[in-house]
Amino acid sequence: MPIFAEILEKLSFLAGVPAVAGLALTASLIVVSGNWRLSLLALLAQYILAGLLFTRLLPLQLAQIKLYVGVLICPMLYWAARRVEWTRKRHRQPEGSPLPPWPALAMGLPFRVLGMVLIGLAVYALGPSYPLPQVPWEIGLACYWLGLSGLLGLILTDEPFQAGLALLTFVTGCELFYAGLESSLLATGFLAIGNLLLAVVVAYLTVARGVGPVVVREAGK
Repeated sequence: MPIFAEILEKLSFLAGVPAVAGLALTASLIVVSGNWRLSLLALLAQYILAGLLFTRLLPLQLAQIKLYVGVLICPMLYWAARRVEWTRKRHRQPEGSPLPPWPALAMGLPFRVLGMVLIGLAVYALGPSYPLPQVPWEIGLACYWLGLSGLLGLILTDEPFQAGLALLTFVTGCELFYAGLESSLLATGFLAIGNLLLAVVVAYLTVARGVGPVVVREAGK
């Protein structure tokens, strides 16, 4: 995986406050955006920025594994979302009841933005008062932001795709914290496998939930 080592080395100057600020932005986009392409692009950027922070907590070879897993997850989710979008467009008809928009936002944009503002205030309060052990303070802020943003995203949606992105965001925050406590190859490998299996489940549920209304409508004709 030399290409990933080169990416991490060339962007190593961002492995600090800039990466944390970028993670705050990507997590906010995942929670707020109703465009699945933008959300998925934010997830990919999130994995790259998190990979930079992992280089400060793990050996470079293990940090590469984290980035490699993220690069594998995003195409899997893209395929699932693209399959849903293509199927729903193909079966769309002018007469009859139209299909609901996908992905559907359970809450409006102002409510989601307000939620992220509250997350920012919570991180601002928790970071200095309750710093996470074994990790630098700025990485602790990233852990708080990713974890709380992921939980908020899970609360605000019932769509498997959006919930999956939020859950992966939450897991990334937990992994950053755990990397400061345990940096073994075995732990990194188990977490990588867990992330990949989680992505497979999210992709499957996305297709099943997104294509299901189409199948039901076609069967009723």
